[in-house]
Amino acid sequence: MRILLVIDYRLDYLGGAQTAFTQQALALAAAGHEVTVAAPDASAHAALRSAGIQTWDAPFRLVLPGADLPVVRNSRRLRAAVTRLLRERRTDLVLVHSEFGLSAATLQAAAEQRVPTMHTVHTFFWRGPRAAWMAAPLIAAAHSVLTGHPPERVRLAPRRLDSALRGMTLAAARGADLVVSPSHHQAVALRAAGLAPVLVLSNTSTERTTVARTGTPLRLLWAARFAPEKRLDVALEAMAIVQRTLGEGAVQLAVAGGRAPRRPHASSIVFHGRLAPSAVRALMDDAHACLITSVGFDNQPMVAIEAFASGAPVIVSDPTLAVEFGDAAITTGEPTAEALASCIVRLALDRGLLDTAAAAARAVSYEATPARHAARIEQAFLRLTAAAAR
Repeated sequence: MRILLVIDYRLDYLGGAQTAFTQQALALAAAGHEVTVAAPDASAHAALRSAGIQTWDAPFRLVLPGADLPVVRNSRRLRAAVTRLLRERRTDLVLVHSEFGLSAATLQAAAEQRVPTMHTVHTFFWRGPRAAWMAAPLIAAAHSVLTGHPPERVRLAPRRLDSALRGMTLAAARGADLVVSPSHHQAVALRAAGLAPVLVLSNTSTERTTVARTGTPLRLLWAARFAPEKRLDVALEAMAIVQRTLGEGAVQLAVAGGRAPRRPHASSIVFHGRLAPSAVRALMDDAHACLITSVGFDNQPMVAIEAFASGAPVIVSDPTLAVEFGDAAITTGEPTAEALASCIVRLALDRGLLDTAAAAARAVSYEATPARHAARIEQAFLRLTAAAAR
């Protein structure tokens, strides 16, 4: 099968969507498919080329400040270029992973060429700054100009800006033959917003082997973008409480994704800065568990999928993620730093709780293996083509 993967984001930007996108491309290539990746900086990634994946760099002239998002407009010229790409590569299937101009142009061109399309939604739970609520109409209008999609008129969140941001995802997803959600709880929200059909399909991890964790201290990992919705401050505050409770050195937290803040933090926290995915996985293989402190934002954090692949459970502040991951997740009960600290102290004193969760993590990881992910894509493609033939 000849597959085109499309994303509006730069692949060198630290984010779960980019990681999931790259992992999917590698999984499909490993399964024997001819894969092409279209992104603003696709050709810059040696890992794609070394896997035999062809690349196509989307043209752009401007990067949106703050969001680090290349501005690609769904123009007639862009659609013509994408159409040529589809024809040259004799594309059988298009997979898009974003909500902006490049994805919109690709979905439109693919529809005209009768190429089946799937749109993976990485988060339907966007949240904007509370103080920027007046920008909601402007954001909706700008997205419409970039994509050609009319603004959504339905209310998708209590706050106007959040609703406008989620409306961008909804408008984009309407253009695909099949919407893909990596999590069940997000699929429920997408269906409630009027999308159908929605396929639940886990993101895929790297091919990993289970690593045995031994010894002391209890080693934890927090790895994500340093963004407000990821709530790194909760992890830092919790570790300060843990250190006061158990003493220095009883628990260690490795943090990856950005530079250490200037404010004081517990001596048992080590900041590693922004790391390559392979370096993050090395930290993960050494950690007894990974922390996910976001609440109400994440769909299926890639750090969880990679942790499960190496046999490590996750500690989550979000009760929805606790339900999503089942026994592979250890819930803090409350989304506070105090609750997280209490949970960490409990695990430091009773490692058996971690062993039980680790066994569940290994079982959950099966759905995220590259071979399983590629097979599920193949099955979805066959259903799409069968439906189109009827």
